[in-house]
Amino acid sequence: MKSPRLLSFLFILLFLAACGSEAPAKPTTVATPQATPTPAITPTATIPQVSSHLVHFKTSDNVQLAGSLYGSGKAFVICSHELSTDKKIWENSGVPQRLASLGYQVLAYDFRGNGDSEGTSDITILDTDLRAAIAFVKKQGATKIVLLGSSMGGTASLKVAANTNVAAVITLSSPEMFPTNVTDDDVKAIKAPKLFVNSKFDTYSEDTIHMHSIAKDPKELQMYEGNLHGTAIFDSDNGDKLTQLILKFVTHYAPVH
Repeated sequence: MKSPRLLSFLFILLFLAACGSEAPAKPTTVATPQATPTPAITPTATIPQVSSHLVHFKTSDNVQLAGSLYGSGKAFVICSHELSTDKKIWENSGVPQRLASLGYQVLAYDFRGNGDSEGTSDITILDTDLRAAIAFVKKQGATKIVLLGSSMGGTASLKVAANTNVAAVITLSSPEMFPTNVTDDDVKAIKAPKLFVNSKFDTYSEDTIHMHSIAKDPKELQMYEGNLHGTAIFDSDNGDKLTQLILKFVTHYAPVH
């Protein structure tokens, strides 16, 4: 029979062996609280305070047209208005002022018989008036010309761009079939970069999609939800997006330097 002292000694050895076999305890990791990022705040869009002055020029058939000229520089953007409106629709959109603040010179003019222009309105020769505007900006030293037109103004822009060297063309809700008619061949002949914009349920949405489909590259298409026409899109929830799209397109294809 083993002695009590020996039994106690064996018990102590077994206890120490058991303690030694345990894995060392891992240190407790305390997660460091992460600060929640503050959402980016988009500043309220404001139209730059850029003044304009009234200018006049004549068409090839001797009709005096009027326009508002914004900014300075050698890169020009010519804005053509919609039916039953005048150059003020562009001022209200803020696009001329924003372009001028980026270093562009912008001409928003009135077709004959509209606004401050003389003559009788004639939507069969819109291209004649636009060509007069182009001749005017060339006399001002234009080295690059972008055509921006809404509705019939866009139709005129496409018609002229088919056989005129321009840096880019932008149309808003523009019909192909109009008294100043644009043919498929006209659209295909345009070498300049083209941006076609419209609302999905506008009267001329199919024209927009068709012209984009047959146009040569480079080209872009933007169709917004809803049925707003032309510059009315600027007054919608998509207004800021449209403005940024136009500014990006112009600065990319017709940089001021």
